[in-house]
Amino acid sequence: MIFENLKEVSKDKIAIKYLERVLTYGALTLEIKKRAAALSVLKKDLVLCHTDELENLLNFLAAMFIGKKAVIAGKQFQHIQSVFDVTTFDFVHQLNYTDSEVCQIKPSDKDIFLGVLSGGSTASPKIIWKDYQSWFSAFPYQSQVFGISDSDSVFVLDALGYSANLNSVLHALWQGATVVLGRLQDASQWMRQFEEEHVSSVFLVPSHYRLLVVSGGKMPGIKSLVSAGEKLDVSTAEQLIAKCPNAVLTEYYGASELGHVSFQQNQDIVNNPASLGKAFPGVDISIKNDKIFVESSYVSPEYRDSPTVFDLGFIDADGLLFVLGREGRMFNKRGLNIFAEEIENKALLFQAIKEAVLIESLNHLGKPKLELLVVCEAKIVLNKKELREFLLTVLPPQKLPNKITQVAELPRTLAGKIDFKAFSKRPVEEEHADA
Repeated sequence: MIFENLKEVSKDKIAIKYLERVLTYGALTLEIKKRAAALSVLKKDLVLCHTDELENLLNFLAAMFIGKKAVIAGKQFQHIQSVFDVTTFDFVHQLNYTDSEVCQIKPSDKDIFLGVLSGGSTASPKIIWKDYQSWFSAFPYQSQVFGISDSDSVFVLDALGYSANLNSVLHALWQGATVVLGRLQDASQWMRQFEEEHVSSVFLVPSHYRLLVVSGGKMPGIKSLVSAGEKLDVSTAEQLIAKCPNAVLTEYYGASELGHVSFQQNQDIVNNPASLGKAFPGVDISIKNDKIFVESSYVSPEYRDSPTVFDLGFIDADGLLFVLGREGRMFNKRGLNIFAEEIENKALLFQAIKEAVLIESLNHLGKPKLELLVVCEAKIVLNKKELREFLLTVLPPQKLPNKITQVAELPRTLAGKIDFKAFSKRPVEEEHADA
């Protein structure tokens, strides 16, 4: 799968850069074999929870080498420990590595190699097991669609417990490119890091791209920008296109359970702000009872019999996919079904709004109300009356939220995705209506 490709890359080529550490492909291969020998004495599958994400990555590759299943937990370890029966795993902080030889296991497409922690927006956390087919069969198309080759230096954040980050790292190594692992706390220095490390491809979620675009200047050396995790807003897309004039900007929609589903690029992201594009290569999308079903080799093994995560949506006459929201984010207001993403996408069309989330909250009497939380551009105070008047031009009156609240920021997980569970901890206000 991946190790055969590593053999084809020059041993002196840089494989991974992280902080002050640099590993060539030759050094990476030796490190994997050394760690594999140490891991081979462990009888159970692994949760990798080292505080250094490069250590987790190297141990994960070593586990792959000998055919073990692993979950990269990193900072999420305590969360996993509180939810799962973790006695079925060994927690690898530090091992006594040796120079002993160990045989590589030749995997099949159906062999499980990775557990992804996924909780969706409202459900309890769960581990989704991935086999080699579900990830590696997409890699040739990722190279083609994202425009990534062995000549690239690919920047990815070091939160490898987020499966999209780990996927980007494995794809880059499979491709024979150089991986530059960055840190969220260094966001103000990313542009300088890109220049110093000759970064040509970037993978970030939208909330992290918003941190990037606030820095002045252009980045002509970037040729590929890839975004996933949540909808990329028009304002950030336009700023990225202007900031990186030589780059292809790709937004893709997917899920841990289903893999890649759809994508759109460049000006299409701006022109179709509510759409998630057309089917990713190798994917067949269908709508059954308003739910999105996905047939592809990228679907996780346990979901192949029923390949859906219960996202609701439709495909228009041009073949563009529109997601209305997951079943858990569909609200009922006086008998009318209201899809959160429909309201959020309309709100994002209003000037100065960067982010919008529709939630169900309780007033002081304990009655549920729909509340729209919005984040605006810096130093802008939202005119709620103007926003309501705008929403009335694009939505029927009965779909308007009961309350609009401007917030400085939205709660996020370590991966940079919106943390919907955190909304349940907001205090109840005495009055929960705007008008």
